[in-house]
Amino acid sequence: MYPTVTDPTYGVFVATQMRSVESRVEVHVEFIDGRRSNWRYAGAIPLIRRLASSGAFDLVHAHYGLTGFVASFHDLPLVVSFCGDDLLGTPNGRGALTVKSRVIRWLSQKAARRADAVICKSEELRMLLPHNVDRARAHVIPNGVDTEQFCPGDRADARARLSFAPGEPLILFPSTPTERRKRLDMAEAAVARLHANGISARLVVIQGASPERMPDYYRAADCLLLTSDWEGSPNVVKEALCCDLPVVSVDAGDVRRWFQLTRGCHLVDREPDAIAQGLAKALGGVRHVDGQRVRDEVGLPKIAAQVLGVYKQAIAQRATIS
Repeated sequence: MYPTVTDPTYGVFVATQMRSVESRVEVHVEFIDGRRSNWRYAGAIPLIRRLASSGAFDLVHAHYGLTGFVASFHDLPLVVSFCGDDLLGTPNGRGALTVKSRVIRWLSQKAARRADAVICKSEELRMLLPHNVDRARAHVIPNGVDTEQFCPGDRADARARLSFAPGEPLILFPSTPTERRKRLDMAEAAVARLHANGISARLVVIQGASPERMPDYYRAADCLLLTSDWEGSPNVVKEALCCDLPVVSVDAGDVRRWFQLTRGCHLVDREPDAIAQGLAKALGGVRHVDGQRVRDEVGLPKIAAQVLGVYKQAIAQRATIS
């Protein structure tokens, strides 16, 4: 998971985290582009071994469980960050998990056993680690947000830049519509119920927008909608709250944690009528979200300090064993 020229938003949270860490320590990023071929993972094993034995590094930090397994065949301290479907798996649409995701989840569990320290993006992910010892030593650290970029701003200016009508009610759905677990179908059904109840609003589906452009979408919208079957720690919710945008969401990942830090958001059941009711409340009420406490929790310097603390613990742990 890492941004590319053709897909600048994919894994941007990994790039953002490592840039924030890079302000304190030297970082070398090795991107295993498994989207091109699964064989890239196998080829990465000797590459990471070679880099780890070069004497240039003190620690390896792998993002995603499969990458963690691939990066575990060396002698340096290893930190593995678990992000979502590496521990949750991917539903196959028939009530089970895909074969591929079951293999990835098994390898991810092996990576957790081999790691010197573990980071989980949410408490839910931490509890999915199969061994008590791994759960006990796992650190729950969400992805950080650049709060200088994602912050409150002028709504009218944002709408003008995006060519949205000044008074049109807008529901933001900034999740990949082709990814089934994001449940665009559920979002569309809920908006249809909203329309049937006489409330007019447009569902704005965002795909492929640059990170630099996203703050304007949050500032321009009336609320954000999350309908996912499951999540790790959805960045869109934290980014929206950092921009003081109300959020209507099903109970997925660590959404509940962020809702506890502000008013004006609505946690709803995972069915169209309940979601429509939450949207009606968000659209009809006074926009009074104050995301300051969320900004305090997820700002990049604070998250970077927590990650660096895990690095130090992993290095110390390996030194004790040695």
